[in-house]
Amino acid sequence: MMTGTVYGVVLNDREERNRLGGQFAEAPYKAPPVAPVVYIKPRGCVTGSGSEVFIGEEPEVEVAPTLALLIGRDAAKVAASQALDHVAGICAAIDVTVPHDSYYRPVVPLRCRDAFLPLGAVAAFTPAFASAEIVTTVDGAIAHRWSPDRLVRDMATLIADLSSFMTLSAGDLLLVGLPHDAPRIRPGQTVTVEVAGLAPVTAHVRQGDAR
Repeated sequence: MMTGTVYGVVLNDREERNRLGGQFAEAPYKAPPVAPVVYIKPRGCVTGSGSEVFIGEEPEVEVAPTLALLIGRDAAKVAASQALDHVAGICAAIDVTVPHDSYYRPVVPLRCRDAFLPLGAVAAFTPAFASAEIVTTVDGAIAHRWSPDRLVRDMATLIADLSSFMTLSAGDLLLVGLPHDAPRIRPGQTVTVEVAGLAPVTAHVRQGDAR
């Protein structure tokens, strides 16, 4: 059961890192990141499958399909070879964000609004999910496919690298990474993320503020 902090990671998609290329040498970054680039989703972001996601007056939002790992026991300075022993469960997730171009000091309200993290039901973790296909449909039509095979840091390496400078505590949730080509959807549309072996997660995007 998730009782702790929700962590996400950007720039963990190999295709995105290759696409950005030389931009990392320019201001404001000056160099490519050498450690995982982490953000936090406050607990108010978390909602269940089938929820309505209100996006204010934004014309569209990005709905990034990903996998969320439930940490089962504290992980501090663990080796990659033992990192997955600290994972108790896994679920499908939709990381909703207002589109923006820069990862440098991003504006919190673009990523951290209420219900901006719909989650599916948590299932027991097996290493096979490290290469599972993640399929996204929008209004019933396939809009995106990707796999954790695209990650710069795979699940085990990500946990090991994070635990080298911070403790992942039992009950924390870790989003393993976001595809750079995630779909964007408009108010009135419905997005569903499906992964074989996991419960699907669905969100209905609505204009305006939650009532």
